[in-house]
Amino acid sequence: MSETKYKGIGHKEVNKLASINPRFHRISSMLLDHIFMTFTVVPLGVLIFIILFQFQENLNKWIVLSLMFLPLFIYLNKDILNGKSPAKRIMGYQVMDRKTERPASELQCFIRNLTICIIWPIEVIVGLINPERRIGDYLANTKVIQAEKEKLNSLWSELKKMRFKPSYIGIVIIGIIYFYGLSLIMPAPMLE
Repeated sequence: MSETKYKGIGHKEVNKLASINPRFHRISSMLLDHIFMTFTVVPLGVLIFIILFQFQENLNKWIVLSLMFLPLFIYLNKDILNGKSPAKRIMGYQVMDRKTERPASELQCFIRNLTICIIWPIEVIVGLINPERRIGDYLANTKVIQAEKEKLNSLWSELKKMRFKPSYIGIVIIGIIYFYGLSLIMPAPMLE
């Protein structure tokens, strides 16, 4: 495993551990993804909760649920651009379709992340055992491979090129069903 050219907090320590155990490199990528996405969706979540608190009497229950699940929806779509989340770009990974050996589709990336909300600790254990595939990869028929490392600004250039695809409708439909299911197990006071 070659050392990344991007410097940061704990960079040398992570590379030392990764060279001792390549599985650590994959798990650290999962953790870094979680940290990046948390810093992205938590401020959005706080803003949404402030808005909901201010206008709670005037909003429909379904609008409230939609807004509450928006940050999680963003989190679940972290790999949507070319099968690479922010951490995968930095650490040199990509989600691939096992059948075609091409970058996973947006729908596959969404499906593979559905397990994160429910069984994240188990996903980490599976990632330690098999760095190439976690439970979500089995559901989406994907795998994670080593790829060229990229800078974070590559996200913006891919985001600019992004165009509507029919698979986005599938992502929204599956997301609605998934979040509706989650809303059924949420404590009742959160939804009142």
